[in-house]
Amino acid sequence: MAVTVRNPKILRTSSGGDDDGDRLSSLPEPIIHYIFSFLKTIDVFRASAVSRKWRYLWVSMPYLNFDIHAIWSKPQERWPLDAIIGRFKDFVNWVLMFQNSSIDIQTFRLRCLNFSDDDHTLQRWITVTTRRNLKQLHLKLLRQNHTPIRLPHCLVTCGSLVELKLEFEDQRCVVELPIYPGFSSLKCLDLHMIEFLDSNLLKNFISSCPVLESLKMESCLFGDFKILEIFSTSLKNLILDTGDFSNPNCDGLANCEIKVACPSLVSFYFLTASTWNFTFQDLNSLQAGFISYYFLPKHATAEECHYVMSKILKGLHNVQVLKLSVGFLRFLKRAVAKPKWFSTSFYNLKSLSLYVLLNRYKQVEPIINLLNLSPNLEAITILIDWMDLSECWEIPDEVTCSTYHLKSVRLLDFGGSENEVELVRFLLMKGQVLEKLSITWLEGVENRWEIIREIKKFPTCSSNIAFTFFNPRSNVCYGARFSDYVVDW
Repeated sequence: MAVTVRNPKILRTSSGGDDDGDRLSSLPEPIIHYIFSFLKTIDVFRASAVSRKWRYLWVSMPYLNFDIHAIWSKPQERWPLDAIIGRFKDFVNWVLMFQNSSIDIQTFRLRCLNFSDDDHTLQRWITVTTRRNLKQLHLKLLRQNHTPIRLPHCLVTCGSLVELKLEFEDQRCVVELPIYPGFSSLKCLDLHMIEFLDSNLLKNFISSCPVLESLKMESCLFGDFKILEIFSTSLKNLILDTGDFSNPNCDGLANCEIKVACPSLVSFYFLTASTWNFTFQDLNSLQAGFISYYFLPKHATAEECHYVMSKILKGLHNVQVLKLSVGFLRFLKRAVAKPKWFSTSFYNLKSLSLYVLLNRYKQVEPIINLLNLSPNLEAITILIDWMDLSECWEIPDEVTCSTYHLKSVRLLDFGGSENEVELVRFLLMKGQVLEKLSITWLEGVENRWEIIREIKKFPTCSSNIAFTFFNPRSNVCYGARFSDYVVDW
């Protein structure tokens, strides 16, 4: 006898009275607030016409998100700029005026123009929100003038502020940092397109935030800094990304030494065009590190390169996750070639990611050196950049390489050249306990099956290796930065 399965009926939740009775409206108010926090405030206000229960939802919303580009559709086609600014100000003022002032503001996001000096609108908005125990402030400004921005006193002294993000869209802007202690509760600071003028003021500003845990400086300009010093006893995550690799002097750090003294630091990410002189102190808590740069110092001697690289490697010796770029590997080859400058091993290192060029045998030597310096390494990821095939090489079998814990090898943008295949042969021959070899093809490789057959014929040290081959990744531009590929700490 055939059994007919009936579609189960979903019972409607009734809210009683004349309410709409929809499920969303019946949720607890904090959950509704959280759902609507992903919308612009103008859309939350428009939603008041959808449900009677939402009619005054905007009055109690603790998440405010104002975007001058989202207020009206294509406003530049309807009003001149002055009219757009005026209407945007009126809307923000109206919401802040008629909201329930007893509700604490969790997040205040604002994307607008940087108003002129004689217009204190932005300062007034910040004052209003800080009085309501503001926790997160995200400012994204489009500059109209070249005058420096001064952080309002009420913001610096706001005891409830936990996260601050300040970003400029079109060009860098000078921000006048406070000369007095503040941000007593700030844990996350994100600065984008900021120009700093005084290295001592920046150092004191960072160190004066007593509970700061995460610091990000992206596409910032450091003028003629001689030393960029980052000192904090509470900092756990540090990101320094200058963002422009077309000019070695784009960030002002070409002749600058970066000093990091953060005993609680867990991870750091340094992506710069020209900086290579790092000094690390008290990084015993460090677990993950990423250093990427491309331009070599113009006037540095070989001895200076050895000395600087030895300082960096000694500062990284406790990490479990390490990611390095092409420029870093050039220095690494020189550093490990002189034992007097470097004698530390990475005993805790479990995962290693490298962005390499395989056009010369010398480019592979740093990889072998890192394997020998990492006795407990379990996984290695290698992103292969474009190669000049004018020089092909073969790694001698007698090269010493100890990989007694390496279980996983992952190769990205694999083009199947002789050098790449030779690297695979070497890793298969030296991998004592290798379990996985995965290859992601480069776009345009036509003879994939021939390459696969050749690879599978190589002798292996481990008898239990699983080979996996992946199609080229979609929407990845060739030559993209290493950080765009490997971002999962």
